[in-house]
Amino acid sequence: MAYIQVNNLYMGFSGVTLFQNISFSVNEKDKIGLIGVNGAGKTTLLEILLGNLEDDVDPETNKKGSLAKSRDLQIGYLPQRPVLNRENSVFDELMDVFSDIREDFKKIQELNVLLAEGIGNFEETLEELGEVISRYETKSGYSIEYKVKKVLNGLGIAEDIWHSKIGVLSGGELSRTALAKILLAEPDVLILDEPTNHLDLTAIEWLEKYLKDYDKAILMVSHDVYFLDNVCNKILELEQKSIREYRGNYTDFVIQKEAYISGAVKAYDKEQEKIEKMEEFIRRYKAGVKSKQARGREKILARMERMENPVFTPRKIKLRFEIDRPGADLVLEIKNLSKSFDGESLFQNISLKLYRGDRVGIIGKNGVGKSTLLKILNGRNSASSGEFRIGEKVSVGYYDQALQNLDAKVSILDELRYTFDLDEETARTIAGGFLFSGEDVLKIIGTLSGGEKARVELMKIMLAKPNFLILDEPTNHLDIYAREILTEALEDYEGTLLVVSHDRNFLDSVVQNIYEIHKEGATLFKGDYRQYMERRQEKSVAEEKEKRILSYEDGRKLNSSIAACEKKILRLEDAVNETEAKKVLKEEEYEKAGRENDLELLLNLQKEIAALDNEILSYLEEIEANETELGKIKK
Repeated sequence: MAYIQVNNLYMGFSGVTLFQNISFSVNEKDKIGLIGVNGAGKTTLLEILLGNLEDDVDPETNKKGSLAKSRDLQIGYLPQRPVLNRENSVFDELMDVFSDIREDFKKIQELNVLLAEGIGNFEETLEELGEVISRYETKSGYSIEYKVKKVLNGLGIAEDIWHSKIGVLSGGELSRTALAKILLAEPDVLILDEPTNHLDLTAIEWLEKYLKDYDKAILMVSHDVYFLDNVCNKILELEQKSIREYRGNYTDFVIQKEAYISGAVKAYDKEQEKIEKMEEFIRRYKAGVKSKQARGREKILARMERMENPVFTPRKIKLRFEIDRPGADLVLEIKNLSKSFDGESLFQNISLKLYRGDRVGIIGKNGVGKSTLLKILNGRNSASSGEFRIGEKVSVGYYDQALQNLDAKVSILDELRYTFDLDEETARTIAGGFLFSGEDVLKIIGTLSGGEKARVELMKIMLAKPNFLILDEPTNHLDIYAREILTEALEDYEGTLLVVSHDRNFLDSVVQNIYEIHKEGATLFKGDYRQYMERRQEKSVAEEKEKRILSYEDGRKLNSSIAACEKKILRLEDAVNETEAKKVLKEEEYEKAGRENDLELLLNLQKEIAALDNEILSYLEEIEANETELGKIKK
């Protein structure tokens, strides 16, 4: 079943075609990744699908495309810059998703008051109350708070900000709150624009599982290769102003695209050869004996719908990190570094030694202080205790994920010229290598997009030729293709690298060791991210093996714990069934009291039924906690 059907969409700006002949469908249970270079029109296409933007008339056909959606289709949209009610708390904003259920709860209370005070037609009020209660229970009204808390925890939204106003949230907290709200709404189609931005690795893995299990449709823009691989069953690529569909995940897309291009190149070369032969025939015989045949072939050529060259080579930034001079053997030494804010510990006991040529990736949950650590190392913040030392002749190139190393008030050209004492021609040449040509170099940095600012920042770091790179989420504003270029440049870099990133593919490619920060300290793992995950898996398997060779007494205790946990779950399930049975009896009493017009009994029974609902919810939460504990015991 097609939720959304798109046919022959065209979009242009100022007479320049952005894309044309865009056709595809979003079907039930599709999990689609929309990819393409920055500026290809991905977000514009999403805005058209949402009805926020109208497509144009195709100047070649003088017709508009069509966009059809199934009736009563519910779409949830996560933009890159979400807008929420600034006056609401995080928790209240998410509870607004269930406004109809909460209205039913409010209505139940109002109807009870009417019954208690004898206002209105008793029989009609009682009947309406029964309908509202039934609807409230059908929609699991008693469990909505539990659902909200589950998603908040899954996305790593700290409990201490649940009751903070939206208006005081950071950009990352705002994005995660908006994502949580959309997931709770469970629309027919989830449209997500860069959903993994501002998520740590734990939250990304949680979101991956959530979306894999989502039984409706998803259309998302993402540059995270791991994420696309783990979630998608279809890839749409916007390229050369058109769109092409590939079945499978991102890895499947790469294989299929290579095969498609290979076949398309052969067909294109064959067509070009045919055209060349026809053109040669026309040149040779246009004025001779075979002029009639030559004119005929000329008409065929004029009518021929020629293939586009399938080999698309987008403009790429010319990024190469060189070092001006090598530094000391010991590049960085951190000893027992700690940081606290308002008496709350952010991290503590951070100790690390980096030697020349080391390449370390820093990971950890959001809020653990990864970016703060980098700021301390670059003098942008101060530690609460401990110390660090940067080696002699070590020059640092620092990429700040907030891109605050740039002067927002000057042009790109001036930023380069005055920072590096370049003449205008040299500065323009270098900027051209980063896709800023012509008048682009006169753009004020404050007006640039995130991707453009990132290119300026990388350009400045490259020109500085540091021998120690400290990078904070350098892939955040880059598309897949720019990430590949950055990855290749860092692979060839001969200096020392310390990088914070949640891009697992990037970490796999550029780091040799993983440094995981947690509140109590940090742990160093030898190897890239994939090896780190394998090590974790091996550790888990080893722990499981160790459990299997426990002594008889320990084994007996373990089996006893499992049996006790399982017995408790069964008892709780019995308690749920008994409580639900009590509730049924109370509801029967409630109906009887209504027929007898016993207002006092009605109110008392309503309170008892509400208490039983809370009791059932409490049992369900306890069951889940015990099932989680049982899972841990059995590992």
